[in-house]
Amino acid sequence: MELSYFNIQKFCIHDGPGIRTTVFLKGCPLDCLWCHNPESKRTEPEIMFYRHKCSVCGRCLDFCSARSVTADGQLIYDREKCLLCGKCTERCYNTANSLCGKKDTTENILAEVKKDLPFYKTSGGGMTVSGGEPAMQSKAVIELVRMAKEEGIESVIETSGFGERDFFMSLHELGATFFFDIKGIDREKHKINTGVYPDVIHKNLDALIAEGAKIVLRLPMIPGKNDSDVDLALLRDFIAERKDHIEYAEIMPYHEMGRDKNTAVGREVYDPIPAGKQFAEKWREFLSDSGAEIRVSGE
Repeated sequence: MELSYFNIQKFCIHDGPGIRTTVFLKGCPLDCLWCHNPESKRTEPEIMFYRHKCSVCGRCLDFCSARSVTADGQLIYDREKCLLCGKCTERCYNTANSLCGKKDTTENILAEVKKDLPFYKTSGGGMTVSGGEPAMQSKAVIELVRMAKEEGIESVIETSGFGERDFFMSLHELGATFFFDIKGIDREKHKINTGVYPDVIHKNLDALIAEGAKIVLRLPMIPGKNDSDVDLALLRDFIAERKDHIEYAEIMPYHEMGRDKNTAVGREVYDPIPAGKQFAEKWREFLSDSGAEIRVSGE
């Protein structure tokens, strides 16, 4: 089977226990206003064009019908005309262009993951499958996790929870741990912020809990979007009802690393949002009343 992915990152220490290799998949059904991995939204490969790096040298123009230069010297890139040949990335001196995404077999991906097997064994690490949303490529992800298990590599699945229940149940049966995002509780606000209602997400979480799955709740906290006192109270109560069935909950404060990437993939850039780290202690204090262990990412 094949998987569409945009990065295989080695020596990760924040995507589960120990030293890990994280496979970042392409394709996500959500449309979060604050997305920090916008290059994962589309399943297919795409060109990332960093305009601020472009010197308008013209080296890409001879090979690309999707590019032109305006009278005032600005380079224009028309994504609808792009053939995704990747020649612009080869010609660019300034790394203003990059081809994001490729497809490969689960066997080849696992072979790359296995290169760090000694580190997993000494640190208690393994493989993390992230995204994007792994449920978008469910059959191939299940195959990859199954093969990893046969090699003695444990798996963590970073997920929005939006997908078919059978996908999550199959991964649980393979012993996977779930790093499960909860982006909000209020239905209408969740739809505005992410493009989907949370019903399926919450039902999948509770189904995993009922089966005794290993779960870490991840809480993306976005100032002004999902951190009002009402939002926090709803989230606190949601966690309190499930505190005996999760390992811990981890606050993921908003950061701005995704803004340039949103521009690079041609996605509308969201309004500026304050950095979340400054509010982390307030969020932790509020949510600690749930009775669960509350951590902050990066600490």
